[in-house]
Amino acid sequence: MSNLKEAKMFETNVVWRDSFHVIGEMIRFDPGEQAKPSDNEIGKLWHRFNERVPEIGQVVGGAYGLSLFDNCEGIGKPFDYLASVGVSHIEDVPDGMTSKSIPGGTYVVLTRKGTIDEIGEAYRYLHGQWLPASGYEPAGGAEFEYYDERYLGNFDPESVMELWLPIRPSQEAPVRNFISSVFVHVTDLRRSAEWYSRLLGLPVMEERLNGGPVYWFDLPGTGLILDNNEMNRRNPEWSEERKPLFAFSVRGGIDEAYEYVSAMTSRMYMDSAEHHPGMAYFTFGDLESNALMACWTLDNAEVSAPASSSPILPRIGAVFVDVKDRRAMAGWYSSLLGVPFDDSLPIESIFTIPVERGASLLLDSNRFDKGEDYQIRFFFDTADLAAAELYARKQGFQFHSGTELAEDVSFFILRDPDDNLIMVCGLNGREGE
Repeated sequence: MSNLKEAKMFETNVVWRDSFHVIGEMIRFDPGEQAKPSDNEIGKLWHRFNERVPEIGQVVGGAYGLSLFDNCEGIGKPFDYLASVGVSHIEDVPDGMTSKSIPGGTYVVLTRKGTIDEIGEAYRYLHGQWLPASGYEPAGGAEFEYYDERYLGNFDPESVMELWLPIRPSQEAPVRNFISSVFVHVTDLRRSAEWYSRLLGLPVMEERLNGGPVYWFDLPGTGLILDNNEMNRRNPEWSEERKPLFAFSVRGGIDEAYEYVSAMTSRMYMDSAEHHPGMAYFTFGDLESNALMACWTLDNAEVSAPASSSPILPRIGAVFVDVKDRRAMAGWYSSLLGVPFDDSLPIESIFTIPVERGASLLLDSNRFDKGEDYQIRFFFDTADLAAAELYARKQGFQFHSGTELAEDVSFFILRDPDDNLIMVCGLNGREGE
């Protein structure tokens, strides 16, 4: 009976949380300590830290109590605890404080009401009841408490707080929520390689213009592949509609991924995965026949940003998928990649699918809603949009549209030699890393 009573006290939701930064004070805490939460060393830490919060100048959001566990330690062992606040960036850390950047991931969020000394009931429910029956397992990383204006104090029974536990499906989707490469389909490989190299302020790699069908740019996060489709057109079963927009990375085996995707779409463009030394891939279509690729590679090392002489950064910030039924497509991509999706929430004209790293994945219904017949493939980042536009004009690049200023984003659109539309987007407070 007590378990049922506890379960009714809590609301739980599985959500994706983007990366965030905090600054705070940290201690090593021994959970074997017998004092109540209001009187233990964590409680004393919060009293000290709350007095110093005004020293932090870039606070955003609420307060975070992060539990940072050692990989080699188990439950009940000492761990680092960080009393902190959310910040927009991690510069100017006050003396005696520390900063942490927490990567994006899937969490179960438990919302509880009550005094702080009753918090143990929530943890017992979360770990002892919800998790074993959920189909998820702990993902490692930072667990945290989140406090905002709903928290009225340690001893107020009306205080509301959240517990966030990083999780992953017990069986993860074999297609990762990570876009490894974006494709641009071209006619003249050298001409396009020179155009994109000049745009990004990079040298042309002559050894990659060796008669093959592709030229590639090793960029941080998500790479760029120029493809003239010469080899594809030799296949009588291939068609232009099968040119992929981009490639998802695959975890595990490519053949397992093929079987998984086959159960989610009837648009499989290859009878099986194609295997090559060090890589394998297959292509398929989403619900609205946008062509995609799933790719396994032996080398998954992250790439650092190349030296560039252009204000247009050699980094792809986001990839667009033009959609018609944005709710159905949001649900399908979320299922494909094994990320949470709340079907009850409103879906805006641009819906973001959570990604592990690299380029963001944006489902965009604006072209369909406005009756426009063009497609924007992706955007490059820039830290200085005015300088980027001036550079592009001095280089003689063809513009599809000049700078457009909006509340959250500013951009202009270029037209490459094959009339592919490429956006250049100002960071406007987004992370530059």
